[in-house]
Amino acid sequence: MGYLNHIHQPSNQLHLVHVPEYWGDVARIMTPAKLHEMYEMTRRETDRLRQNYIEWSVQHGVADAKFAHPHGHDAWHEIIKYAEKVKAGVIVIGSRGQGKLKRTFLGSVSDSVLHHSHVPVVICRNKDAEQ
Repeated sequence: MGYLNHIHQPSNQLHLVHVPEYWGDVARIMTPAKLHEMYEMTRRETDRLRQNYIEWSVQHGVADAKFAHPHGHDAWHEIIKYAEKVKAGVIVIGSRGQGKLKRTFLGSVSDSVLHHSHVPVVICRNKDAEQ
């Protein structure tokens, strides 16, 4: 709700972007049946998120919101490429609050978007996430 309350303007075009899990490296060791199962699970989750985003946007008066699900190895890179493609003026992204140690080893999509984007980035922290 932070975006709607503090950033959104009626003239804004909202793009809701979800980058599905990348299975490339792990896929090499999976059986074809398991790989198909994982891709189907990812497709169903993406479809569920699309429906949730559409319902959310309609409920909050942002009926013209677009949903995109670019595929790629690095989620941060796909988000930046998509923002450049649609000529975004700002990127608003969530943060799961994974903590410094976990972020150091696993990386952070929001940190990478922040450091590589050519447009302003607003990171909304999940206040319910563990520190």
